[in-house]
Amino acid sequence: MPRRAMRSDWGSVQEIDRGRRYRLRWWQETPDGYKRCSETVRGTRRDAYDRLAEIRLEHSHDAPCPTVGDVWSRWYRPQLQRMVDGGERRASTLYVYDSTWRTCAAPRWADVPCDQVRPLDVQQWLDGLTNSAAGGAMRILRPALDVAVRYGVVDTNVFRERYLMPSRSTTTRQDDGIWTLAQLGETWARIHGAWYESAFLLAGFGGLRVGESLGVRVDDVTDATRDGVPMALVRVERQVGDAGVSETLKTPQSRRTVPVVGRAGLWLLDHARGGGDGGWMTGNGGGEPSVQKTMRRAWMRDGGEHPFRNLRNSWQTWMRWELRVPPYLIEPMMGHVGHDVTSIHYDRPLAEEYADVMAEAYRARPFDHTWDNLGL
Repeated sequence: MPRRAMRSDWGSVQEIDRGRRYRLRWWQETPDGYKRCSETVRGTRRDAYDRLAEIRLEHSHDAPCPTVGDVWSRWYRPQLQRMVDGGERRASTLYVYDSTWRTCAAPRWADVPCDQVRPLDVQQWLDGLTNSAAGGAMRILRPALDVAVRYGVVDTNVFRERYLMPSRSTTTRQDDGIWTLAQLGETWARIHGAWYESAFLLAGFGGLRVGESLGVRVDDVTDATRDGVPMALVRVERQVGDAGVSETLKTPQSRRTVPVVGRAGLWLLDHARGGGDGGWMTGNGGGEPSVQKTMRRAWMRDGGEHPFRNLRNSWQTWMRWELRVPPYLIEPMMGHVGHDVTSIHYDRPLAEEYADVMAEAYRARPFDHTWDNLGL
């Protein structure tokens, strides 16, 4: 059985027949362009390395082996784009990969020839990253160099070796703080009139994910007021990431209709009747929805106490502990996958039934009746 190729500073030597035959591989300029070449040497291992040294002298000024950056731009990045175009990958995933390549991988590896990537260099590079950055970078470098192996650029993928990843303690703990209902009211009063006010209400009073809150159009909002309880029903049909609009949601259960009661529901209905911003509840002023990056920056600039994504956590908490809505009713409104047979295969509540639950809970605890003094 042929032994694994032995790497040298230039080219490689692979044993075919122990102590008798060796295969040499290297890159050189040919009449047909820069190509990978091979030659079989009969003799000892020393003979094989001597012959490789002779070949190196002949072609030492040829173009170098393709770099990691070449592999990314020529082959792997276009492959990812085709997968996105074919519906196999999400555009948001490609956006994250592009960002990871640009910020973490490219500065160190873009100009390094694939046959000069050394395990020690990889380990030293990983040691200088956080756990999350290292994991993200390796998730794109491993499959990228797999392509290089497939096309014969190198014999082995050095990024597939086992490395010691940085400790998880190098990752900054995320802010998991939430707002109470009273604090949500105060925050709403503070950002009242901001261009992202609709997204704030959809997340904080409807439990939508960040991308979902930006993907709501005015025709997704309908009036479901009943028995004196003001209420808007909001269809969740799409989400918006930094890469743009996507009709693919996190899970099939994420496609749902959510009730928003009280003053927040009234505001959403009024905003929808007014046409929103180019047909979007949260637009960018040019007829398109705002992307998450822009909204997050505005939120932090305006003094957001916690990350915007924590509004969803806050909604779940006050729904359960302040409005006393049972968890089994909250879960489907959040778009979560059920954990029992009934939830997964049988339970299919209608939007009107969600509305009835929220109307009853609001009548029992009308949490925003004292918010007149907030100017809302």
